[in-house]
Amino acid sequence: MRAVVFARAPVPGTVKTRLIPAIGADAACRLHMAMAADVFALVAEAGLELTVSLAGDPSHPWARDLPVEAQVSGDLGARMQQAMRGPCLALGTDSPTLPLEHLRRLASGAHPVAIGPAFDGGYWGLAWTQPRPRLLQGIPWSTDAVFAETMERASGLEVNVLPFWYDVDTPDALSMLRHHLRVLPSSVAPHTRACLSTIPGSPRS
Repeated sequence: MRAVVFARAPVPGTVKTRLIPAIGADAACRLHMAMAADVFALVAEAGLELTVSLAGDPSHPWARDLPVEAQVSGDLGARMQQAMRGPCLALGTDSPTLPLEHLRRLASGAHPVAIGPAFDGGYWGLAWTQPRPRLLQGIPWSTDAVFAETMERASGLEVNVLPFWYDVDTPDALSMLRHHLRVLPSSVAPHTRACLSTIPGSPRS
């Protein structure tokens, strides 16, 4: 199954914007790149084909060696619908500590639809064995109702609901990540761990 990771070209001030007041624009940008690198590595470890659906400048040097497709205009649902062709799964770059087993279950294709809910009311991953555009239409994106509304639109389909996990896009979530990394094996999220070790108040590997 193909894994589409939705990412933004790393320009300070345009990525991880909710973290900027806590750690600054440059650190937020470096963290964005580190988290993305860990998600890309997880996709590779799961044996999935990677496509990066990129918002922003596709010629950015960071994207030079990545299998990039430019995102279309429109809301997130429109962008996902365009990028998720055929049997496919979608991930963001906000869950660098996602367990490999969770990703493998998302990619298994054992159900027509699989979804991994996030604690903030969204979801960390969505997969389907064939396109289901209705799952992406009319969703109140960037709210705590995303998962519930998506499940409502999946009525009548067999849906595999995977374990909850967390996104890192707010200062509180960043604090949780810092504490979580202290108890996780050092092999988990190595790029994120290395980046956080340079930001005051973060755990060192």
